[in-house]
Amino acid sequence: MTRYIQRPSPNFDARTRPIDLVVLHYTGMQNAEVALARLTDPKPVAGNYPGPWQSEDVEPDAPLPRVSAHYVVDEAGQIYSLVPEEHRAWHAGVSSWEGDGEVNARAIGIEIVNGGHDFGSPDFPDAQIEGVIGLLRDILRRWPELNAKRVVAHSDIAPARKADPGEKFPWKRLAEAGVSIWPEHVTMQLSSDDPVSEVQQELAFIGYPLKQTGYMDEATKEALVAFQRRFRPSDISGVMDDETRYLLIAVGRMVK
Repeated sequence: MTRYIQRPSPNFDARTRPIDLVVLHYTGMQNAEVALARLTDPKPVAGNYPGPWQSEDVEPDAPLPRVSAHYVVDEAGQIYSLVPEEHRAWHAGVSSWEGDGEVNARAIGIEIVNGGHDFGSPDFPDAQIEGVIGLLRDILRRWPELNAKRVVAHSDIAPARKADPGEKFPWKRLAEAGVSIWPEHVTMQLSSDDPVSEVQQELAFIGYPLKQTGYMDEATKEALVAFQRRFRPSDISGVMDDETRYLLIAVGRMVK
């Protein structure tokens, strides 16, 4: 049985929607204690959380938004419980999935302790990933309406703003454990009539927040980068190459 360390956060409110998503994040902070302090702080101010995410001339007493998550998983695989799943934690920010912007209202948020891109993108230790897998298995058992297809990245739901949990996060390993998805490479004839529109349609069908414009705009590139960051991390250039198009089709088939 998974052991949870209680670290209650006051930063939550009532859910207004049934749970139908799990969102994975990295903390992007110096260490677990700093991240836990931030996620449980009822009156956070800039001076208590210095880092590259804020300007050097910010006033130390400048208020920060209150944030939280349901769980934090540290590098050793220990799981901290901050907010009961039945309540709404504040982790997703401005985001959308499958055309629905109320992500916090319907998602369970998991923060994985990792410095992220601001701190050199460290690897995720094996023990930590085993902790994440065990937690996800527990969550999927508790909520029959959830399944491996409903586990997404913060960068999936907010591709213009977020890059976490990052291209180093081992999504394939989670899929092998049955708590996420990973596409098999699909070889087929690609249409060349209107590839941009087709890519936009595939991205939107999977769930990415994207309007159908018919041309390669910035939002489409951001969504492509988010998709590649998760499903083809060896190249996250945002280029609409054939391999990315094959993978889009494969993932689209998985989520149908």
